[in-house]
Amino acid sequence: MYKSQIKAQKILCLVALIVAVVLFLYALGIMTDLYDALYSTLSIRLTENKDTGEAGYVAKEKSVPGAMVYFNMQEFDRVFVVYSIVYIVIACFLFITNTSTRRRYYVSNYVAVGLFTAASVYIPIFANPYIELFKAQFLKVDFAALKEYSETFNSKYTESTFWFDAQYIVFGLMILSALLLVACTVWKAMLMKEERALVAEGRKA
Repeated sequence: MYKSQIKAQKILCLVALIVAVVLFLYALGIMTDLYDALYSTLSIRLTENKDTGEAGYVAKEKSVPGAMVYFNMQEFDRVFVVYSIVYIVIACFLFITNTSTRRRYYVSNYVAVGLFTAASVYIPIFANPYIELFKAQFLKVDFAALKEYSETFNSKYTESTFWFDAQYIVFGLMILSALLLVACTVWKAMLMKEERALVAEGRKA
């Protein structure tokens, strides 16, 4: 039974790392269509705040109403990418603590599983409302004007919400991998408890 459990925990830790990489790639790619279709339709320039001296970018729509969704999404995507990197580090922590190979778990292993589970729940809760908000903004783009612009300047035209909708697959994989890892950890705890009981009985005998 222990062999089966150890094999399962090894597979699930690897799955956790793969899912973390998938999240990172998703965070990098979520703005792909927006960049290709909308970036060139905006006038973006660097400005400096006279009061604070801080530099920042401002954008203005040139010919496609609604194109500001690309600019509006920038700050969220930066945070989203950072979270995805942290998520990879947390997934790696499963291997650093030998959660994938240990026959017996210690506090560090439970901490690693707990952190991964917490991150797997928190990131979707954080990101979903923003992604839905920006999807709604994207659907308000004047696609007739965008199509005319793309034909004139030979740029990409798309009405696809694929990158917004893909969140449900990515976040679903995150939550599922966390649930399976928790179930495997509970299985491990039960086996350890049974082992301790058998050892105690042997000593009494």
